[in-house]
Amino acid sequence: MTTGEILVIAAAAAVFIVINIIMWSIIIRKERKAAAKETAAAPKDDSIALPDTVPASAAEMGFRLLENTVIIHTDDRI
Repeated sequence: MTTGEILVIAAAAAVFIVINIIMWSIIIRKERKAAAKETAAAPKDDSIALPDTVPASAAEMGFRLLENTVIIHTDDRI
């Protein structure tokens, strides 16, 4: 490989890294804004009694257990 080819590859790699840094910075900023809006818009409702089967982490994220249904995939016909 010549020196010119190595410099072109190095420049392309540098441009790729810079574009990735900018892209992920924008994505992180948007996610932080969305998370801030969610916490401000949705006050916690602690009056709901959770069943023992619902993990506390799911309750903190706002999930509510509406129905406890288990689906098992088998080859049997019903």
